[in-house]
Amino acid sequence: MASRKVECDVVFVGGGSAGLCGAVRARELGLRTVVLEKLGSCGGDAMISAGFWLASETKLQEEKGIKDSKEDLYRYLMQYSSYRCRPELIRVLVDRAASNIEWLEKQGLAQTKDIHTHGVTSVPRVHQNEGMGAQYVNVIKERAEAMGAEFIMKAGAKSLILEGERVVGVKAETDAGDSVEVRAKGVVLATGGFGKNKQMVEDHVPIRKHVMVCAGWARGDGVRLAKEVGAAVNDLNCCIGYKAEMPDTAGLSMRSFYLILFSNYAVVNRNGLRFMDESLWNAYFAHALYNQPDARGFVIIDEAMRTGNPFTDLAKEVESGRVKKADDFSSLAREIGVPEEPFSAQLNRYNSYAQSGVDEEFGKAAELLTPLSQPPFYAIEIIPLVLNTMGGVVIDKDARALKPDGNPIPGLFAAGNTTAGFFDSYPSTGMGLQVSSIFAQVAAESVNAGI
Repeated sequence: MASRKVECDVVFVGGGSAGLCGAVRARELGLRTVVLEKLGSCGGDAMISAGFWLASETKLQEEKGIKDSKEDLYRYLMQYSSYRCRPELIRVLVDRAASNIEWLEKQGLAQTKDIHTHGVTSVPRVHQNEGMGAQYVNVIKERAEAMGAEFIMKAGAKSLILEGERVVGVKAETDAGDSVEVRAKGVVLATGGFGKNKQMVEDHVPIRKHVMVCAGWARGDGVRLAKEVGAAVNDLNCCIGYKAEMPDTAGLSMRSFYLILFSNYAVVNRNGLRFMDESLWNAYFAHALYNQPDARGFVIIDEAMRTGNPFTDLAKEVESGRVKKADDFSSLAREIGVPEEPFSAQLNRYNSYAQSGVDEEFGKAAELLTPLSQPPFYAIEIIPLVLNTMGGVVIDKDARALKPDGNPIPGLFAAGNTTAGFFDSYPSTGMGLQVSSIFAQVAAESVNAGI
């Protein structure tokens, strides 16, 4: 088998959002830069993201007359996590979020003029780039390549190289079995989460029954590498609970995306009863569903909702039995195996709430109380959806990996979903990309400064 040795200033282990943005920033600083990617293409979870970016005090907010402040965003993120987050990390994130959107635009990533309100806040803070995640990845990768970053593809990291207590490089192996040794002043772990590592998911993810939607190579390599050199690891029990999906689904389908994530419907549990305001924030929805019998529920829609959806044909799902269909509530209850009388009574009450505009049980907003009035009716079984994991290497504000005693490991940095200190549960869409992009740049700046 062949072997290759490479010398550089900084190596990013992983070619997802963190690795790509870090590579661009490193080249801006004049650092010789290598990106190790174990697949034949880059992107990771960023490739399947919606391209959302959470930020305050942005130009778009100013244009639209939205009053917001970095201090308010900082307070929101800290309070959402019950102050579990590391305040010094959240401060860096908040202070750099708006300027990072501008930095991305300078790299050629155009932003839309849309701004959204996500999470348990009334402030529109979620921006979106054109072309969603795929365009983000393609633009930043092309920019990194054009600036001279070297990409070594199909090369998975096997171990870090230590000289004394300092990390000085990484050993990798290609798909062909060749060895690659990259020596660097700084090694940045940017391998993403561990959502496809079955054992780690079983050991750490608190939502036991779920559909996991993440890049298929998210196996916790960064956590493993960091632990092998004595880095502290934390928050592995955090995950991105994000509403729901049909059981035994490999990934979030576009049909489910519209039917489950963005429709005005009733949801019942296995007892045939509603258990929440179905419009609540996606992370809360996932946890509320998990707390129901067998962590399962049913989305109930009628023919008007089906035909009003961008993906209207449910014939295959009905034929396969994955979606149940009936002409009345009692028959639908029998189809899904819930008690007929409570189920029918519940949906009739729901319709009365839609007519009166007052949800007497859970206070759902009047404009979201769409009646179930046009048969046939459909029931879609759901379990909580998890969009990968969060947590991993403990870092400081300079993106340095820390030991359990709080001291940094010289030469080792981390960024993105493989780091700890940013989440309790998911506070808002758009935070994940910011964490990965910003702290990978921080890592590059730290290497450049000799920190």
